[in-house]
Amino acid sequence: MRRVSTYLRLLPEEAHKMFIRGRADSIPRKDNTQLPLLDLELLNHWHVATVQTLVHNRSTEKVLREFVPQEALSHPFLMHSLLALSALHLSHHGPLERRHKYTEAAMTHNNISLSLCKPLLNNVTSGNCHALFAFACFVVMFSFAAHGPKADPGAQRLSAVLEVFMLIRGVASIVAQARPWIEAGGMSDLLKLGEQPREEAKTTHARELYARISDMHDHLRRSSRPDCHDSTSLVIEESVQKLLDLLQQAISVANTASIMMRWPAVVNVEYLDLLHADHATALLVLAHYGVALKLMAKNWWLDGWGAFLVNIALYRLGPDYEPEFAWARNAIAREP
Repeated sequence: MRRVSTYLRLLPEEAHKMFIRGRADSIPRKDNTQLPLLDLELLNHWHVATVQTLVHNRSTEKVLREFVPQEALSHPFLMHSLLALSALHLSHHGPLERRHKYTEAAMTHNNISLSLCKPLLNNVTSGNCHALFAFACFVVMFSFAAHGPKADPGAQRLSAVLEVFMLIRGVASIVAQARPWIEAGGMSDLLKLGEQPREEAKTTHARELYARISDMHDHLRRSSRPDCHDSTSLVIEESVQKLLDLLQQAISVANTASIMMRWPAVVNVEYLDLLHADHATALLVLAHYGVALKLMAKNWWLDGWGAFLVNIALYRLGPDYEPEFAWARNAIAREP
């Protein structure tokens, strides 16, 4: 599990600084008899509002409303992670005059959750795998919401994107090691997200995107010399094929975010290295993934990420590449 621990430690630089500064006592407590009203508010908000924004069917809502909080009573790191996500949801959608307070609470709970969880990441067992699985999922959502374009609208930081992608790979690592235990337990329904059918009327743009990426894939295959085994070309071609496979699944299901979020976990890690090296075609693929998130993943914690990825890719390459990004930029600008 060393790689999982590494993945979950890789947070954007700004977030890391906040986590280091965060303290368990930053949410005020006057005395031992005072009720933690803010925490109770966050727990109530989790049950009545936040859960509905994370999943879209009754069986998985039941898991998040009942099983996860019950599990969190035995695993404080999960309770803090749950409260952090609830607070962050309120910081996006709660009363304006209280949003700063909710943001502070979200960061504090997330800090505590991370510090409590780190010693366990190298020791996934049948007893803690459910809590670690939920925690890992919540951390990914939290990172998208807390460190994306809405948190820092002027930033164009590819490093933040890559670090969130590594978190997603960390979740996949936990699932891979603990899947038999998770499937046999109360969180098994969370492994089945994305199986509910999607309304046909909502698939038009998704099919257009699929056709566009399919054309890109065909172009990459034609451009590859049959007598030349270029590892870079193969990595990029494989990343496009993985995106096509996920799009094909997502077109027919309701919870598309759970499908599209798998892409950073299933691509070759060398593709992430190509992004870091500002490889032009790799960044163009990233832009099309951004379009997929914009068109198909309607979640508050992903707000703005589609345009964010398109803009980052173009920013890294410069204005000479604007013609190649024209379709992606138009697709992002289009009303859903």
